[in-house]
Amino acid sequence: MSRRIRTAEQSARRETAIAKEAILTAVADGTAPRDPRARGDHYRRHLTDAHRTIGILQNRIAELEAEKAKIKRQAEYDLSLCVTRREAEEGRLGAFRLAKGLAVNLAEPDDVPNHLSEAIWNLPDPKPKWSR
Repeated sequence: MSRRIRTAEQSARRETAIAKEAILTAVADGTAPRDPRARGDHYRRHLTDAHRTIGILQNRIAELEAEKAKIKRQAEYDLSLCVTRREAEEGRLGAFRLAKGLAVNLAEPDDVPNHLSEAIWNLPDPKPKWSR
């Protein structure tokens, strides 16, 4: 089964990767010493530097992932504290009706309706504050 290129974009990506690899190989070979005995040390130094760089980058990636997880947890917590406008309106209306009921109970000393308790019952509900 052959590895066919399906699109021009894939072809361009493949050619770019091949060109990068050729450039890196040419640079590495160009900086290598002519003496074959020194070439091993030269490439070992490059490998050591590469491994050190990889370690630094892996540590940085771990730090960034931890920071991302912390920010995500904080965002989820902040979102958990929020309520929708409809829930807020329902809570506000419920609190008003509860306060109105308590005021009526205080205005009726012996559970006998009077003018004050009737006036309290006839208070209109508040207009919506956060929705229309």
